[in-house]
Amino acid sequence: MRSNLVQIVTRAIVVMGALLIGACSGGGSNAGGGPDTHTVGGSVSGLQGTGLVLQDNLGNDLPIVRGGTFVFTTAIAAGGAYSVTVKTQPTNAWQTCTVSGGSGTVAAANITGVVVTCVTNTYSVGGAISGLAGVGLVLQDNATDDIGAGASSAFTFPTKIASGKAYAVTVKSQPTSPSQTCTPTTASGTITNAAVTNVAVTCITNTYSVGGTVTGLVGTGMILEDNSADDLTISGNGGFTFATAIASGSTYNVTVLTQPGGPTQACSVSSASGTVTNGAVTTVAVNCAPPVTACGTPNGTVVQHASNVVADETWAGAGTVHIVASTISVLAPATLTIQKCAIVRLGAGAQIVVRGGTAAGSIATLLADGDDPATGVVYFASNDANQRWGSLEGSNANSYIQLNNAQLAGGGATTAGTRNATIEMHGTSNSTLPDPVLKVNTVIISDMQGAGVYLDNAAFTTDSQFLAISNSPDYAMAMSAMALGSIPSYIGTANAHDEALVVGNANIFADMTVHKRLPIHFHTTGVRVAGGPPSFVPTVTLTLDAGVVFRFENIAGTPTMMTFGTNGQSQDQNGVLIANGNPFDPVIFTTGLDTPPALDTDYWAGIWLLTSNGSQLQNVVFEYAGGDASIGPVNCGPFDPSINQQARHTAPLLVGDGTDQQYIPPASLITGSTFRNNIGNFAIDSVWENSTRTFGPSLHNDNTFTSPGKFCPQSKNLIPLGCTIAGVDQSGCQ
Repeated sequence: MRSNLVQIVTRAIVVMGALLIGACSGGGSNAGGGPDTHTVGGSVSGLQGTGLVLQDNLGNDLPIVRGGTFVFTTAIAAGGAYSVTVKTQPTNAWQTCTVSGGSGTVAAANITGVVVTCVTNTYSVGGAISGLAGVGLVLQDNATDDIGAGASSAFTFPTKIASGKAYAVTVKSQPTSPSQTCTPTTASGTITNAAVTNVAVTCITNTYSVGGTVTGLVGTGMILEDNSADDLTISGNGGFTFATAIASGSTYNVTVLTQPGGPTQACSVSSASGTVTNGAVTTVAVNCAPPVTACGTPNGTVVQHASNVVADETWAGAGTVHIVASTISVLAPATLTIQKCAIVRLGAGAQIVVRGGTAAGSIATLLADGDDPATGVVYFASNDANQRWGSLEGSNANSYIQLNNAQLAGGGATTAGTRNATIEMHGTSNSTLPDPVLKVNTVIISDMQGAGVYLDNAAFTTDSQFLAISNSPDYAMAMSAMALGSIPSYIGTANAHDEALVVGNANIFADMTVHKRLPIHFHTTGVRVAGGPPSFVPTVTLTLDAGVVFRFENIAGTPTMMTFGTNGQSQDQNGVLIANGNPFDPVIFTTGLDTPPALDTDYWAGIWLLTSNGSQLQNVVFEYAGGDASIGPVNCGPFDPSINQQARHTAPLLVGDGTDQQYIPPASLITGSTFRNNIGNFAIDSVWENSTRTFGPSLHNDNTFTSPGKFCPQSKNLIPLGCTIAGVDQSGCQ
């Protein structure tokens, strides 16, 4: 300290000496009698940066390194002008220095009153926010100067920072609703000579776990779900947490996907749903009721049934076993009710036959009265594990079978005539509408000897829903064509032919809608959609929902043709096809063979819209068709030298009624459709006669042809008086 003090005092003495010398020598003439000159100077205040340079009269540069007094080295003669300016502003810190009293005329004394005042520059701090979804975000600079941000945007703090000073942007309050974490980057530094605009605040929505507590669980295999996904197997009581965290502001919904078994329990969820806020959800409560005896487990009571049911009768459930060693009948007017969780065991080939009377209202009913697919099922099974039982049979239109939540396993030891079906129902006649005598509601048929269901002039009731058939060595079900519209929602697994086989009457003689259930298999020479006996029906409409599949299998090499309407009558019967396919789920007409056809005789013929006013086909696929069904030719199609006449009518789609002129299709008949893997002369064969003696309409626009036919996508239609117009034969293609 003493050494420093000595140095300071010494420097002060030197400076004072210099000032005294300057004062003695400044102003007036020198001893030699030269001109009277005076110095120019003044004081500098506020200087913090470096590099300040002053000028006098745009010269005599004077660097200033610190505040205090200054004197330019070059004196100015009395009467001369002086002008002090800033040549270079200071940097680091950056400042702006201004001169006052800096110009004038030198008189008879030194100029000492020039004042240079330096002020440090200030600059704003700001940047941009990205990802902001919540509210309440507050930013700070240097732990103060709060600003709020209401949306993703640019921001600037209101308080500017002096050059050379530090800045540090931080988050004072994170956003909520949803909860987010916002992080500044490039957020701190030292102000130089420009505004800071590159602070980046990135906001990410927080995620939180969803969980809770399980109580009362003694079974195994329980699976929980959150938002119909993120399955979580629960092995015991206590806390649980789903693997997938949920973003703040999003919803959660916890459900039981699989109830526990061994023993069976019913578990329920409370506080199961809500919106994630700003913390983990831990309040979901899963409570499992005490186990009960599993439905389908024998309770020790066994009842033998050897007599017919002639009056209303109820078979107990709750695990009671009912033995039917040989066939019994339910006779009108009796109703046999089998309670839920009953176990009916039938002997080899044994049936329960429901026999209604022949008189009107003489009804017999079998009711399997289950109420839940897991805890309220009625079971039908073999009494001998090595022998199949027969079937549940309804013998006529007054015989009703109603199966609610029932499972049938190991049946089908009946006859080939009914395809060894586990359920067989018989109706009145194949010339009348099928009788709706079978109701199913969540029914499972499995491991049978033949088909699952056989409907002989019978149908499902309109309130039937959900039928599952598995492990059939035959077709899943068989029925007449007019029963196809009654098929309920369906699931098939591991069946030899997961299809509905059309048996009996293959014609459609009343309005019907076929829904997407399972493919329909026609094994016949022909199918006609038109009014049938006993009375004339002007119009019959067949509507096919998106995804319906019709499969056609020839008989004895004769290609199958499906024909809509009739011709040759003064008033033809009209058959309408409405095919409501869409680009993602088209209506498909295809072969019934398990593999693509190898021979021409294996291809089915096609769809013939004979007299078909009102038909509309959208997004339909025609494939493996075009077989020769010995029709025609009657058109102005191209000449086929192999038969020395117009080409025969071989096409997946034939349109028109020959010379009747009762049906000429609209140009919009078929749109968005595809013809592929077909044979035949055309993809579309025009079989109508146009009374205006013109060709058309063209039906091949807006469709795709990967197999356009031997000659072209569409033949020309017939016109009255032949194919010659103005002396020119116009035979050919559209």
